[in-house]
Amino acid sequence: MGVGSGWSKTWTFFEGDWHEGNVPIMGPRTHAAWLCSVVFDGARAFEGVTPDLDLHCARVNESAAKFFLKPNVATEEWIQLAREGIKRFDKDAALYIRPMYWADREGPWVQAHDPERIFDHTVSLSSSYT
Repeated sequence: MGVGSGWSKTWTFFEGDWHEGNVPIMGPRTHAAWLCSVVFDGARAFEGVTPDLDLHCARVNESAAKFFLKPNVATEEWIQLAREGIKRFDKDAALYIRPMYWADREGPWVQAHDPERIFDHTVSLSSSYT
């Protein structure tokens, strides 16, 4: 479903570029899709502020490390990506911001993911449902 098809307005930074709508970011063979090797942290933007955005972006890196995913995006880079995404919405939009990591492929065993094979620079922003 895209914008206007039941989803709120959404922008996602994925594979080095911004995409509008409900972008397919995982496939049926993606490790995270069937074995839940994914972490994210939810931040908010509203009324021109982003409370604790830095803490949310740092926490997604901490969560990735605890989940044996290689956190290869600096906190400052997550913050910059979030700010870029925020600019794609109306100034007064209330947003939910999700920086995330997930495993792409299995490791030495099917159940264990390969910590080096992750997607980085993936942040999704969506406006609140009204």
